[in-house]
Amino acid sequence: MTGLRSHLLIAAALAAAAGVMFCSDRSAAQEEGSEIPAAAVSEAPAPVAPAVGRRLADLGVPGMTNTVVLQATAEWNVVQLIDFLTQKAGLRNVVISKGVGGLTTKLTFDGVTVADALEIVLSINNLAWEVRNGIMTVMTDEEYRALYGVSFYEHKKVEVVELKYADPTRVATMLDKVRSAIGTIVADSVTGSILLIDTPEKIAEMRAIVSRTDIPTVSRVLPTETRTFVLQYADVETIQSEITALLSKEAGMVRSDKRTKTLIVTDLAHNMPRIEQLVKTFDRTPRQVFIEAKIVETTLNDDYSMGINWEHMFQSLDPRFSLRTVSQPGLPTAPALSLNYNTIVSGGDLGAVLEALKAIGETRILSNPHIAVMDGQEATIEVVEDQPYKEVTLESGTTNVTGVTYLFKKVGVQLAVTPRINEEKFVTVSIKPEISSISQWYDGAPQEGTPVIRKALAETTVMVKDGVTIIIGGLIKDRRDTSSSRVPVLGSIPLVGRLFRYDVQSTVNTETIVFLTPRIVTGDEPYLLMKDMKKTPKPMRPVGGSGGKDFKPLR
Repeated sequence: MTGLRSHLLIAAALAAAAGVMFCSDRSAAQEEGSEIPAAAVSEAPAPVAPAVGRRLADLGVPGMTNTVVLQATAEWNVVQLIDFLTQKAGLRNVVISKGVGGLTTKLTFDGVTVADALEIVLSINNLAWEVRNGIMTVMTDEEYRALYGVSFYEHKKVEVVELKYADPTRVATMLDKVRSAIGTIVADSVTGSILLIDTPEKIAEMRAIVSRTDIPTVSRVLPTETRTFVLQYADVETIQSEITALLSKEAGMVRSDKRTKTLIVTDLAHNMPRIEQLVKTFDRTPRQVFIEAKIVETTLNDDYSMGINWEHMFQSLDPRFSLRTVSQPGLPTAPALSLNYNTIVSGGDLGAVLEALKAIGETRILSNPHIAVMDGQEATIEVVEDQPYKEVTLESGTTNVTGVTYLFKKVGVQLAVTPRINEEKFVTVSIKPEISSISQWYDGAPQEGTPVIRKALAETTVMVKDGVTIIIGGLIKDRRDTSSSRVPVLGSIPLVGRLFRYDVQSTVNTETIVFLTPRIVTGDEPYLLMKDMKKTPKPMRPVGGSGGKDFKPLR
């Protein structure tokens, strides 16, 4: 009797302890059942904590066994994530405490059951849950403790074990026989890891088993995918280096074929969307800029001997025109050759500007080049002439000429232009101009001595709207012109005619001006043919003996 009585006392004590931590669904229903008049009780019963160790998979909800796939492209709002998972499980009545709001998390699931995924989300965010009368309530652990006087996770611990060799599914099956009643084990074959949720003692026991199981003699075959990417525009080596940085260390590899611009990528399935997005970002249709240049030389009259006053000229030209002066960081090599930059902000009729220059003095177009260049690449425009000069070789110790060599120096306009397009259709143009001319001849007459070249250099960067014209001016140079006047008939008589004619020398100031107009193109526009299409076709005549099949232009 004594032994039986002691056993009954122990059972009673265990039952009392269980009553603090557990309650059945029936008692829960009674607590939350029909209202009881206040006079019927003298004191409200203290809330009893529901089954802390109960698992979501044991609720009997069929949808809890459904699998779910989540890609960690961005952080999830925890409330939205819980709502998503409970809907997947088919739970219609879910209450989420206000204290849960504001939490975020980043997870990747592939083939995990809804029950396991929901338990992981709740545990890593230290959230508690309970189900009463078919209503699931999610709250913070602090709210749970305030309600029941005990922490929801007081007997649980969460750990992630990464396996090097063993298969996670097999190890999880083995550990499932070791875990406690409140334990949860989730295997992730993609990352080769196992999530353990259990008491600290059980987790320590399971980790010891894993250390004896995860040995080099056991090999794990990682599930990989292989995809082929054929590049259209991007450089193969550039994309290959970018992909290599994203590959998984365990299973990722990339091979390339420069001849066919093909990349063959093998990696874990969950990493493939990132690689595919990277290829799409880099391998897109390149943007181009069509640059139309006009290089003009204007003879300056006395009012503009110091150069063209662009602001004054535009004010008198047309009120629709608007000019903006561009500050330049570069410094010229000589003060007399200081370049200046302006942009035609509005108006934009370059023909009207050229007509206005004719009012200043004789204006002629030296060159009208146009070129298409890729976004971010450098385009070079040169309108130069190779100025020859002699280099004489003398005999050692004497003035006897033993040889003459002709050398050349480039004189004219050289432009290096690099456009960059932004998303708002603005073009940032880096301009490196070099405008040069011969100032004099050293140690000899023209064409006999060495030419002295003066240059204007002023590097700058200008941001303009698509189609806005950039003006580069300021290169002023002097040119000596000689004109002859004579008496008719008498001035043409040999020898004596000199008495009846005279030569007049004058100094003429000229300014070289460069107009640059960048336009954004896609490559489909026929901009390169526009100049030729505007020209009047030359008349053609049939070539003899061709039967009217071949033609040549008439001169």
